Formats: sequence, structure tokens, C-alpha cells
Amino acid sequence: MKNKIENLQLRSKIANVEEAALLIKDGMTVAMGGYTSSGYPKVIANELAKRKMNGETFKVNLITGSNIGPIDTLFAKLDLVNRRVPMIESKDMAMLINKGKVNYIEQQMNKMPQLLHSNSFGKIDVAIIEALKITKEGNIVPTSSVGMIQHFVNLAESVIIEINVSQPEELEGMHDIYNVGFYPNRNPIPITSINERIGEPFIRVNPDKVQFIVKSEILDTTSKIAEPDDTSNLISSHLFNFLELETSKNKNKYLPPIQTGFGNLASAIVRSFEKSSFKDIEFFCGILQESNMELITKGKVKAASTGSIHMTPKVIDMLKQNKQIIKETVVLRNNDVTNNSEVINRFGLISLISGIEVDIYGNVNSSHIGGTRVVNGLGGGANFAQNAGLSIMLLPSETKDGDISTIVPMVTHHDIGEHDIDVVITENGVADLRGKSDVEKAYSIINNCANTYKEQLLDYFKRAVTKVGGHHPQLLSEVFSWHQRLKETGSMKQNQIFNNHY
Repeated sequence: MKNKIENLQLRSKIANVEEAALLIKDGMTVAMGGYTSSGYPKVIANELAKRKMNGETFKVNLITGSNIGPIDTLFAKLDLVNRRVPMIESKDMAMLINKGKVNYIEQQMNKMPQLLHSNSFGKIDVAIIEALKITKEGNIVPTSSVGMIQHFVNLAESVIIEINVSQPEELEGMHDIYNVGFYPNRNPIPITSINERIGEPFIRVNPDKVQFIVKSEILDTTSKIAEPDDTSNLISSHLFNFLELETSKNKNKYLPPIQTGFGNLASAIVRSFEKSSFKDIEFFCGILQESNMELITKGKVKAASTGSIHMTPKVIDMLKQNKQIIKETVVLRNNDVTNNSEVINRFGLISLISGIEVDIYGNVNSSHIGGTRVVNGLGGGANFAQNAGLSIMLLPSETKDGDISTIVPMVTHHDIGEHDIDVVITENGVADLRGKSDVEKAYSIINNCANTYKEQLLDYFKRAVTKVGGHHPQLLSEVFSWHQRLKETGSMKQNQIFNNHY
């Protein structure tokens, strides 16, 4: 591992994992690097879990760059976390949060740097960071993500670095870390093209803060993306028909940069680009999945800016076999840039947003089932929706074999407002909400996007228009009756027998 630590002063900080993990004690606030479950520290987390399993009683307050599923699952099963910031994806952690056993501070990604520096979450005792190497000057070269590492190492009292010797060396040089600064001395972000480099390929750290450097050989835990089902394919087809019509309106048929999310639907959409007529595609997003990387190696992508790469075995192989084209195309950036409102707006992104449910006016619930039980977190969804040139909501119109309508009279939890959603697409069709009044929006969503619930939605809405009217008609006595019916009978459909999904 010594050859990965070029700074001689820091070589003296090499330690075993057991010794380094003892730095973390009960009640401490620990910040762990990583972003969208990529490039996160592993061996210290495993050692903390081992201490807990051996009977030691302690808990930590955990802050991460975004969602880090493997760590959340590990820690949740051992009841190791007291407070959690800012986002989750683990079912085990969500269960503890919903039981009131973990205090969860859900937060938008673009607000995190300022909140960290204003001490909103208290002081950070220890930052644990995964690195590819340490340069001669003592700077950290990250691995498969950047996120908020620079803020963690700047604010933490102590730093532990995990040198991951299994992460591909080809990642070096792909990072671009730009220091935005803070009020009142905040710097503009001078980026005018997707993969333009404006920062440094490393993260600066005060060497006196580094207490331990340990070796890691564990790769990111990655999940296999399922093959797209018929519903995903239909949604993707409607999206591409819409994009082709949209681009035909401008003379040069220009397709703005695309912001994609993570998961099966996002992957299906990215794969559809390969068969599409679009060329020189650009991505500006929080994560590049295997499907994005495949598209890059096939020469369909002009540029890609991201906060992380989903490092599946196939992606690692692609990186080794297609080093030149990937390094020319992809830039790994820090959260301050990837989720920055100014940058998102400047590029006029097409933001592809997913969620749990949408109401007849276009309001989105992306994080809580039944308005109460958290599933994940808002993350950067609202950042992109509010500032993108075009915000498109994508979701199946029904789930649970048709017992749940994802289009409802009113969302039970409000993450993204109707004013930030331009288009809604389901497997049934497209509702373009631009230039429409609230009543027109409702009719468009119901008529174009609903399926078996269309008549039920129309019945509700027509009664709302007739009985109360107004600019935004709602029957307050009924808006959540669909969710109540689901809880009582197992279905949102009227006159259904009990088949409880709650």
C-alpha cells in the first residue's frame, strides 16, 4: 500500500483497522465519504460493526454524501446509529427511522454544504474517506465518487483515510473538484460545457488532521439492474417520442443534456438512447449507471458529468478496456457543482424525475409511503426539477397489480411542487403541463396518464369543480380517501375486498 501514499509524512500514519476504528467513540458525529452508494469507506465501517457485535455499547451520528445503502443496512441491523443525515435507501434503516429509533434529517443535496459549514448538524468528530491514492503533496485522490468529501475533511477534527487498492487505477485523473466557497465570498462556477474542467483532480487535506491510514481491498457493493419490463419500455417509448417532437422544434435538432436517476426505469431509458436517432448525447447527473457507461463506450455520448459511477464488475472491465474514451468523456465532480442551481439552469437540462405518486396537478411525493413512512429521501430531485430547462416526471400509473394508483387527488407528502414539473409520463401517455391552468393540468394528467383509475379520477375531479370550484379544486373531505381505502381494503379501487398493502 505504501506506493499509493506518495507523501512521506503521511506514510507514518499507516495503521491497522482495529487501531484506527478505536478513534470512534459513543456519541460521536462521523462523516463518511461516498455518493449514491459509490466510493464509500468499508473496512472501518465493518470494524465498527464487529465492535458492536462483540458487545460494545455505542452509537454514532452518521452523515454521508448522499445515500450509502450498504453502510446503512449494516449499521441498522446492529442499531448503531442515533442520527442520520441527509438521505437513505436501506429498508433496514428506513424501518428504524419509521419506528422512531433513528432521528432522520432528510435534506436537499444542494443545501448540505452550507448547512455543514453553519454547524447545523454539530461538529464532525471524525471523517472517514476512501481514496485511490495520496499524492506527493498530501492531497487525496478519490475513488468512484466525490460527493462532499472536501467539506468533511475540512470540517472534521480528525480524518481516517482508507486506501482502496482494489478500485481501478484508471479512475485517477477523472475527478474535478472545484471550491465554490461560502457566503459572503462565494465564487461563481465558470463551467460552460458539460465536461469542462475548472478545478483540481484531488482534494486538499490538512495532513495534521489525518490520524490513520488503513488498507482496503473491498469493492463497492453493487446491485444488479433488472431487465426492463413492459411498463418501463412503454414509458421509455413515450418519452422518446416526446423528445423527438421537442427537438424537432429547434433548427439544429439539439437535445439538451440529460439528467438521469438510478434504478430500472432510468437504466431502461438510457439503453433506449442506443437505438434512438440522437447523437452526441450529454449527461449531467448524480450517478452514471452501467447503461450510461455502455453508451459511452459505444461512442454515442459526447460528454458526461457526474458525482459518482456505479462500479459494477462490468463497469470496471469497461474502464480498463476503454480507458481513453471514458476519461475523455467523463468528469467526476463534487456536490457543489453537480447539484448547483446556477449550473443546472445554465445548461437547460432535461431532468428525468421518478417518484412514489403524483397528484392530478403535478405535485410529487418521492419519499414517503402514505405520507408518513419514509422510503429513501428527497436527495437532489427537487434541485434538478426547480432549475432544469425541462422537468419530466416518469412513473407507472399503477402498482401492486393495480390496487394502487400512483395518480391521486392529492399527494400525501410534498417533495416537488407542481410549478416545477413540466411533463408527466406514464405507460399510458404524456401530459404536457406547460402553459396550462391548474384545471387544464388535471384533465391532461387524468386523460393522458391514468389507466383503470381514469373514470374514478374524473368522477372525483368533476365533483370538485362543481362543488367547490376555484383555481385549484379539491374536496378536502376526500383528498386522502383513496389512501384510507387502501389501508382498509387493500385497494384504492372502490368496492374492493381487503388485501392490505400497508
